[in-house]
Parts: sequence; structure tokens; C-alpha cells
Amino acid sequence: MKEIFQHFRPEEKETIIKLNSRFEIAERDYYPVLLDFLDPREQSITRSLSGYYPDVKIEFYGGGAPRERMRAMLIPEMLEVSKDDFEVMVLELDYPEKFVNLEHRNILGAIMSVGLDRNLIGDIVIGDSIQFAIAKPYFHIFETELTTIKNAPVTLSEVPHGEFMDNVDDGVTETKLISSFRLDTVTSDLLKEGRAKSKNRIEKGKVKVNHTVIQNPSFILEAGDVVSVRHFGRYKIDELLHETKKGKYRVKAKVYKSK
Repeated sequence: MKEIFQHFRPEEKETIIKLNSRFEIAERDYYPVLLDFLDPREQSITRSLSGYYPDVKIEFYGGGAPRERMRAMLIPEMLEVSKDDFEVMVLELDYPEKFVNLEHRNILGAIMSVGLDRNLIGDIVIGDSIQFAIAKPYFHIFETELTTIKNAPVTLSEVPHGEFMDNVDDGVTETKLISSFRLDTVTSDLLKEGRAKSKNRIEKGKVKVNHTVIQNPSFILEAGDVVSVRHFGRYKIDELLHETKKGKYRVKAKVYKSK
């Protein structure tokens, strides 16, 4: 395992051990192993680990079109699986739109209040309606527990995967020259605020990287990371490019501001 760990962050050790054990099971038992919903960084780690298991292939599925959060299936060579095997269920949320306005944070907060892990929930899409994906075996819990959001009554109904709305990408692509890939440096440049202010946000626990609170301003970001900043929004690192002749680095990110 040591040679695997050296390619990842120390903070990711537990995730790597968990994912690696799933690969071992798939290879040993020669049986497909279904994982929970993975964020983009976890998907990247899973793809990297697959290099150590050449007889196990990976397929991802989050409902309909490609999604930000998807379940992974580790499939031993020569075996086949169907979309039904991913146990993804797409739900549409009905609520009194004339009396309440629901945003992504309201919906995620209400879903999380059901008491299930975030890794059992896929993408949440807001458009002409509100839809989200879940791990199908837990539908009954959502149906009985998720009955109100912002004091408004809500009901859930299943929709076919083909009717799962595409993600609305309203992010703005920005490219910056920065002095390092530190969390406080990148956040400062993308939020267009002083580094001291960004550092303070991080130390107060107001910043998450891949859904985990990071309070270390010197945390080094990598391509694929999603950084959420409370009361601002989030940004996703698309590319971290090499050093320029003047000692600067180039970062390309998609920035999503809270509405």
C-alpha cells in the first residue's frame, strides 16, 4: 500500500484504503462491486487505483447523462452489467412554487437532515423542476422523512433516467496567474479578495475541499478539486499548469457564485 499512498494526499489515506479494499474484493471474488456516489476527486482516485488491478474495469453512472457525482462499479474482466445494477433512482420534488423559493443549499440541507450519508446522494439539478439522484435501496427513508423544506410541504415521485435534467453549468471560467497552488492563494485570487481574508475564512472552517472542511491555508489543491466557500459559492479546478519563467503558476477554474 505504501507505493499507492505516495501518489495521494495524506488526508486521503482512509478513502484510498476503503476504495482499494473494494478492488481487492472484486478481484478475489470475481464479482461486480458497487460503490456509493463519488465526487470528482474520488472518481479520479478510483481511476488511479484501477491501474493496480488490470483485470478489473470501472464503469460510472449517475443517472442519464454524465454527472458530477456518479456511482462506480468495479467489474472483473469478462463480466457485464446493466444500468439497473447501479441502483440509481431519480426523484422529482413537487412543492408549492408560488409560496416558496428553493435553492440548492436548501434542498441539500433538507436531504442531509434525513440522516443518511452524502455518498448516498447523487446530483441535484434545479431547472423547470427539481430533481436529484439517490441510492435506490434508501428510497423509503427519503419518502417518509423528506416531507418539508423551508416549512413547505414536498412530495417525491420517481422519474425515468431519460428524463433526468442535464446539469445547468452556469459557472464562469477564469484563468489566473498565481504564486502557488495553496488553498488560500487560489481562493484569494478567484474570490478577488485579500489573501488574509481568504486565510481567515479557511481557518474558521468556512471552506470545504471535496465536501470536507479544510482549515489548513497551505493545503495544496490539485486538478479536479471542488472548493466550496460559505456565503460565496464554489469553484472547480480544471487545470493547474506548470511554472512560468517568472515563477508563477497558471490555474484554470470554473467559478460558481451563490445566488
